[in-house]
Amino acid sequence: MKRGTQIAYIPDRAEGNLKHPDVEFGFVTSLHKEFAFCRYWSKHHGGLRTLANSEATPLRNLVEHRSVAQRRVGEALTRIAAEEIYEL
Repeated sequence: MKRGTQIAYIPDRAEGNLKHPDVEFGFVTSLHKEFAFCRYWSKHHGGLRTLANSEATPLRNLVEHRSVAQRRVGEALTRIAAEEIYEL
């Protein structure tokens, strides 16, 4: 997986069921040995679930899954990069 890869986070309790209500959809922002840092789409509104932070997610719980147009992911990554530059 690389930055921008769309993913589904499937928690252990979902037992691999992509339709489980606790599954979260989002995209990878960066990788670390056993984790991917991900941003997730809100289930309640059209934007990102968190305002400023990616969430460390175990790679074993991620599968590649396209849930939105890739253009939307690109736009989100551009906004995230602009926010990171602004904070410097």
